Amino acid sequence: MTSSRRPSRSRSRAVALAVVLVVLTGLMVGVADLREVGRLLDRTDWSRLPAALLLTAVSYTGTSAALVALCGPMGVEAPRGPMLRIAVISVAVNNLTSFGGVAGYSLRAALSRPHGVATGHSLAMSLTHAYLNNLFMFLLLAAGLFLLVGDPALDRVWRRTLEVGGVLAVAFVLISTAALFIGVVRQVVLGLLTRAASRLPAAWRTSVVAASGELDEALSRASQALRRAPRAMLWPVAFLGVHWCAMIGTFWCCLSAFTGAVEADVVVGGFSVGAVAGFTSLLPGGIGVQDGSLAAVLALQGVSVEAAVLAALLFRLVYYVAPFIATMPLYASALRQRGHEPRDSDEG
Repeated sequence: MTSSRRPSRSRSRAVALAVVLVVLTGLMVGVADLREVGRLLDRTDWSRLPAALLLTAVSYTGTSAALVALCGPMGVEAPRGPMLRIAVISVAVNNLTSFGGVAGYSLRAALSRPHGVATGHSLAMSLTHAYLNNLFMFLLLAAGLFLLVGDPALDRVWRRTLEVGGVLAVAFVLISTAALFIGVVRQVVLGLLTRAASRLPAAWRTSVVAASGELDEALSRASQALRRAPRAMLWPVAFLGVHWCAMIGTFWCCLSAFTGAVEADVVVGGFSVGAVAGFTSLLPGGIGVQDGSLAAVLALQGVSVEAAVLAALLFRLVYYVAPFIATMPLYASALRQRGHEPRDSDEG
């Protein structure tokens, strides 16, 4: 019964996502001046596309390598090659189709189990990886907001708003880092989160409480790993740094294909706000919210609306859709290998 429902749900979700993407594309292009879009496409520097695809590959490899590098500190014994492939597959699925990381975490746990990785260890690695990744994201947001503040043409109220946002982003990073290293701080933060969840509907409240407990356990393991081997945690952080730099580089290539040379503060400012808006929207891949935020912030910085819209759409195709399609053969291969495993390997 359940097995017959899963394919239909997957197909429905894929169709819905495709419809949303098509509608979004039509709306965004419809807002722009179609004549100007035509002129931009005629002048587009498509030589940027191979660089964008290469940087996308570097970004996915970096974030996947960060996940695999957590195996050692988290005490997971598993072959690195298959784990890297599983990480790439789950990241591609997560980026395009998931919200909150649920699909990627579940897929990662299912594909890792035949390699001797218990579900609890896989979840702990995923949560720690997401935690470190979010720290990078909010650091990027703080940098982007402070770069936007430097624009002399900004209204004073808008400048003050951006400054407050930057301070809050830095505060989030500092509190989150303290929660990783200090158990008391972590308990206070998670306790506040649990109390806030008490006002939510029962189904959501249960999910938040369960997620808080899992996050507490995962961060406790990460904290213990840091104390045992602090240098071992440098590799996940370094790989995540490569991931974010390459991701920004991909967006720069997509934008510069339509605008030519573009300043670093414009790229970082627009990208940081768009990336965080897409993440906090909890929509699959931040679809719609990320694209609209990217285009809006770029337009405020002086980029033409048409170029901003086309850059946001090209970035979604290059960074989200292309890797998902490219990893489908890996996904099929992983499923075949899992199908050959004996049934008792699913225990634990």
